Amino acid sequence: MATKILINQIGQQLIADVKQVENKETKEVVGYWLTEPRVINYDTTEDGSVSVNFGTYCLVSADTEFSVRAESIVSILDPREEVLDRYTAMTTPETVEGESDEPAALPTEVESDSDQPE
Repeated sequence: MATKILINQIGQQLIADVKQVENKETKEVVGYWLTEPRVINYDTTEDGSVSVNFGTYCLVSADTEFSVRAESIVSILDPREEVLDRYTAMTTPETVEGESDEPAALPTEVESDSDQPE
């Protein structure tokens, strides 16, 4: 599996460990298996910087793995290194002696390339 950013037809941006699901006979990609998916949210501060945050993909489900039909995915991208590091820390936290099991809050600031509406 590889960690990727997926953009779906409704414009949601998801980050997850992704594996292709193929039709065994035709080898056609029919979907994607997502492990630990998170919705990517952006907050713009008064100084113009953008904060990247992750939200739960499906709040009402206890599942941590989902399948998504291939037709619903518009684009698949590689995450920036700092975003990948933060996602990895959130989904696979390592416990150091004397520390909490909760992952540390690692703010990710990304400069905005353009003035986009919130």
